[in-house]
Amino acid sequence: MGCFESKGHKIFDFKKKSFKNGNNGNLPPSLTEKDRVILATSWQRLKTDVEKVGVVTFMKLFDSHPEVQDAFLPFQQLSKKDMEQSAILRSHALRVMGTVDKCISRLDKPDKFKELMTNLGQRHLNYNVNEEFIEMVGQQFVYAIQPHLEDIWSEEVQVAWSQLFKYMTYYMRQGLRGSTTIQY
Repeated sequence: MGCFESKGHKIFDFKKKSFKNGNNGNLPPSLTEKDRVILATSWQRLKTDVEKVGVVTFMKLFDSHPEVQDAFLPFQQLSKKDMEQSAILRSHALRVMGTVDKCISRLDKPDKFKELMTNLGQRHLNYNVNEEFIEMVGQQFVYAIQPHLEDIWSEEVQVAWSQLFKYMTYYMRQGLRGSTTIQY
């Protein structure tokens, strides 16, 4: 499998396990109206199992990128079993899923979306978050939701969710860089 590309979205390279942004990060990624409908519809289905999706996202992230686990002070040196049962992990996973929910509800309010994610990036400055780790969360989220949406899963669904996380990451990085304005 290579990169998925759809309607101008360059999405996820499975070989390199990374998102591709066709504009080199200078402009925010875009979401089509169809992407927005797919996101809203599929999110309604995912919300019924949001804690599990969040925990699976982080467990997959820590499994595939152990260096990310070490960046979370409460999770350093924990075994996989201890991680799965960690109340701190569940709490963090639920906060991330809450952010996804807020982003979905702000898809038609780009200024509010930008403010939410930029502020979140600024808050993560306190944790010395590596920008690359943020992108990895989106990748693992897409993997984690596929089994929950198996009966409707398609390239279009994958593209929509990948684009959403690119959009979220773009503004979160702005906040991490201490910038609230877009640099062209």
